[in-house]
Amino acid sequence: MAAMRAAKQAVRKEIKRRVALLSEQEKERQSLIVCQKLIRHPKYVSCQRIAVFLSMDDEVHTEEIIKDVFKVGKSCFIPRYDQSSNHMDMLKLNSMQDMTTLPKTSWNILQPAEDDKSREEALSAVSYSMSSLERLGIPPEELDEVAGEREVWASLLKLLRKSGRPC
Repeated sequence: MAAMRAAKQAVRKEIKRRVALLSEQEKERQSLIVCQKLIRHPKYVSCQRIAVFLSMDDEVHTEEIIKDVFKVGKSCFIPRYDQSSNHMDMLKLNSMQDMTTLPKTSWNILQPAEDDKSREEALSAVSYSMSSLERLGIPPEELDEVAGEREVWASLLKLLRKSGRPC
């Protein structure tokens, strides 16, 4: 496990270095490519409930995904992190306008307020399907850990980029 953690840290450091070298225009261009590929992916198309993070400057910009979710009538869920416990809930975002009203964390990330109890939680919804986790090969007891890892996007990009060429 220590070797895995060290490997993850090394990969994070290298990705952060490479992303820092990109211009804002290049980050936008590559983010748009990733978003377009995701939006056309059959798994995305078939899902009615989408969980997505609200991106930071050095991450894949996810706003186009969120816009598409609402445009096509899907339900959107975003993370709310509890920094004191590293716990994360995926809570329903009601609209693009709703996103503009969210408070920012100390890390400058938009998320629902801690005292906001009005939002549906994705994992407690009746329509949530555990079989989707099984198809992804993620045991339910590991979901919180996996969902908290932002490098899931790096894995997604690998899956979407079949040619092996950079975006």
